Amino acid sequence: MKRAYYFWIAAILALAFGLLMFLAPAFAATQFQLTGSPATATIFRVLGSVMLGVAVLNFLVRNQPMSETLRAVLWGNATIHGIGFLGDLWSVALGDIPFAGVAVGLVAHLVVLIGAIYYLARPNAP
Repeated sequence: MKRAYYFWIAAILALAFGLLMFLAPAFAATQFQLTGSPATATIFRVLGSVMLGVAVLNFLVRNQPMSETLRAVLWGNATIHGIGFLGDLWSVALGDIPFAGVAVGLVAHLVVLIGAIYYLARPNAP
């Protein structure tokens, strides 16, 4: 897959999750099988705003040649999604959330994480 396609996918996933969390935090909470509360809504909006920023960043670098800056963005994607993946699993292990509540998010984390690792390991890939 071309690196530009990877960044498109990463941007679209971040946009979808970001919009859901920012504009409909109570609905987003129910999709993660969490109960909605004002505090939950606040946290989801903040997380949504961060995800929207990540979406913009991935979109803006989609056609850039490999550089130190692009590597930094890839490391950022790997870090966000690696830690997010572990955090989701940790929450499941603690019983805070059922696996079904994070399954879709885990897939999204893996797609972006594996892509970032691939392009970091193969900097000359198109």
